[in-house]
Amino acid sequence: MLPTHSLFIIESWVRRMRKQRGFVYYDERRQRFGIDWRETLSVAIGELLLQEILLARSFIKGRLLDVGCGVRPYALIYEPLVETSVGTEVAYSPHGTGAADAICPAERLPFANQSFDTILCTEVLEHTSEPFVVMEEFARLLKPGGHLLLSVPFIYPIHEAPYDHWRFTSYGIARLCKLVGLEVVYVHPKGKIGATLTVLWCNLAVRGVNAISKLLHQPTPLRDRMVIRWLLVLPQWAYLWLQNTRIAKSTAIKNIYAELGDFLTPGYFLVARR
Repeated sequence: MLPTHSLFIIESWVRRMRKQRGFVYYDERRQRFGIDWRETLSVAIGELLLQEILLARSFIKGRLLDVGCGVRPYALIYEPLVETSVGTEVAYSPHGTGAADAICPAERLPFANQSFDTILCTEVLEHTSEPFVVMEEFARLLKPGGHLLLSVPFIYPIHEAPYDHWRFTSYGIARLCKLVGLEVVYVHPKGKIGATLTVLWCNLAVRGVNAISKLLHQPTPLRDRMVIRWLLVLPQWAYLWLQNTRIAKSTAIKNIYAELGDFLTPGYFLVARR
């Protein structure tokens, strides 16, 4: 076993090589972004969304608005690409408001017309009271040629209740864009049926562990114990690993996915242009 001071030196070196904002980290040694399982149990869906944002980096520029920013985990990605960024949050956000520049609902964003080149809105639209009004606000705030990067859930459990109001299909968010004058560049599913089954299993397991914690009157939720947390995340890591194997990338599997389509996806990621 390594002595305590050696472990401290190793941990300090790892921290220096790793930048982190909330649940998103950047490993400088490996030059890759990732989701920290110690900060969130939604590792699979987090990684899938992270991949989409990285894919859309070419659309991120100028002045950026991060709607429902939380602790701004994606600032690690967009800060080097933009001139300036502004974050908004609601006062009752479970993610806190310390990183927000403005506390306001997405339906009433206190900014001038055509004042942003990029708007990032991840997993927020389902929590708004009036998503049609929110989309009108996005269209109002975007400069001509500016881009909206939007992610929404589809087949996903209720979360952050009672502020979880909506679910959206790819056709629904495309229609919302059209109604407010935004041109859809593309809509991608955030994973297929495998991702959905993994996400649903994880949520069911977490809720089961929470129920056991209450039954046993545990002062600290069992899900926060490292061993339990690791077991809850393990199937998600397995799913993500399988997606990068030769079998998953084989023609046969691709044909199966093509036949199934994205009707059982956990959600969608959209890029639209004003």
